[in-house]
Amino acid sequence: AEDFQPANRLEVAKQRIKEFVSGRRSDRIAIVPFAAEALTQVPLTTDYPVVLAAVDAVQSGQLEDGTAIGTAIATAANRLREAPGRSRVMVLMTDGENNRGALDPRTAAQAAAQFGIRIYTIGVGTEGMAPVPVGRGLYGLRYENRPVKIDEALLTEVARATGGRYFRARDADALRRIYEEIDRLERTPVKARTYVRFTEEYRWPLGLALLALLAELGLLAWRGPLP
Repeated sequence: AEDFQPANRLEVAKQRIKEFVSGRRSDRIAIVPFAAEALTQVPLTTDYPVVLAAVDAVQSGQLEDGTAIGTAIATAANRLREAPGRSRVMVLMTDGENNRGALDPRTAAQAAAQFGIRIYTIGVGTEGMAPVPVGRGLYGLRYENRPVKIDEALLTEVARATGGRYFRARDADALRRIYEEIDRLERTPVKARTYVRFTEEYRWPLGLALLALLAELGLLAWRGPLP
């Protein structure tokens, strides 16, 4: 739906996700787009350029239409359950109601909680009606105003079952603030061992300095002592 500025919900959401990813330093991240089904577009990785490119590549219509929240949770949890580290976090963002998939989102959330996965859920969309493209006409895309339907009760239950929180993003700025809040909530100390290899570069300037000194001594010997 095109109720977010300066673009539709998906493009604004992608931009906020990329901003969030760009703020990571050592977190492993996976990307799981979903509609009527879910797929792992990027497995857990710290290769952030690959993650950002994958987010850019997500487009509406890649998967069969629908909203399978339970399937999305299960697919993402399967990637996270064996991830190293104490903090396992899933950010579930949707602008619809669960209407596809055989797995109930509550059951999937309870299973995720058993693996120590905390889920932050985000409902994306304004209140009331929103313009949705329904086809093309002589002058471009045709739109219809359709009701914004987000199952906030379900998303709240899913988040609470895992120790997470539910957020509602009614505009682009709210979505940015939500990701900033999740970033603040999920701070875990990480021990890292860094190796630094030094290359000694003093020989060249030292050699030049010695040549300059020898040249000065040679000039003094040639000219004789100063009066």
